[in-house]
Amino acid sequence: MGYSIQELSEENAGAWDEFNKRCPEGTFFHNIKWKKLLENALNIDLKYWMVLSGQKVVGIFPLKSRSKVLLKGLDAIPHSEFNSILLDDDFNLQGLNEILALFASKYSFISLNLNKQTLLDHIGYNHYPSDNTGNMILNLQQKPPDSIWENFPAKKGQRKFIRRFDEKGFKIHEIRRQEDMKTFHQYYAENLRRINADILPLTFFQKLLETFSQDEMRVTLLSKGDIYAGGLLTFMHPAGKTAYFQYLSLNRNLPNTYHPTYFLFWEELNWAWNNGYEKISFGRQKMDPNNARFRIKTDFGAEYVPIHSRIVLLSKTASLLYRVKKYTLDARHERNSSTTRGS
Repeated sequence: MGYSIQELSEENAGAWDEFNKRCPEGTFFHNIKWKKLLENALNIDLKYWMVLSGQKVVGIFPLKSRSKVLLKGLDAIPHSEFNSILLDDDFNLQGLNEILALFASKYSFISLNLNKQTLLDHIGYNHYPSDNTGNMILNLQQKPPDSIWENFPAKKGQRKFIRRFDEKGFKIHEIRRQEDMKTFHQYYAENLRRINADILPLTFFQKLLETFSQDEMRVTLLSKGDIYAGGLLTFMHPAGKTAYFQYLSLNRNLPNTYHPTYFLFWEELNWAWNNGYEKISFGRQKMDPNNARFRIKTDFGAEYVPIHSRIVLLSKTASLLYRVKKYTLDARHERNSSTTRGS
């Protein structure tokens, strides 16, 4: 089919961003500015590749260098809610294996996130599931704010949670000052410590303010005088008419009659609607209706869209080591199960 791959460089960066903008599945997290932020703020070794058919860009692969037991490989980019490979709509799916063969000359394995499940049928190398998550997506064209409000169950209290902040005199403030970002980060970190999640450093958030304009990022704080209730950091991808609710900052010491997440989501959802955005991403999430964060997102009409994740083993050595590891883990699991049954 005549495909080739080309590593991203200063000379072809414009072609990468142009493809991301015109691709229906393009996202904020696929743009070059996000790549540079991850490299500069978090010191991540990224390897971005473009797929070409002749001179035309037909796909982009955002990846991260990864070594394992002396094997060189590529992994999906971290700290990015959307990190799937992107391919042209008219891309011949049978060409995927040809592209993977081009990577096999240099790498032993590659971890891919795929938007289309049908792509799995065209991977000729040994491959295995590597994750089980998806994105929570709201289509505002199908569910505009008025519809969402009307569909809040009367007895569950969502409307009351939202109205309470207006009634008590809390206000939303958009911020661009580094001093305000310190406050945002303080409560962001406290919130993530409560749920034992990884915390990005303050310097990362400071770099966000320096890197992205008001057309690309909106940061809000919800407060009343000196009382801080919470905040929300949203990225925007105008080409895809999508807003991404990315980082949540919450004051967990508020009385439990307050639920700032509901107000923050509602205010930002309406802002996105009024500014012409058609989709909202509430972020990466496992499918778990018992999880409170999952339930809040579904309250706002978000639907779970699975990500099809695979680790593709490009060399015989990688396949052998994977089988040895799997055999060892299975044997350990069986021993533990036998011990449990015996007790």
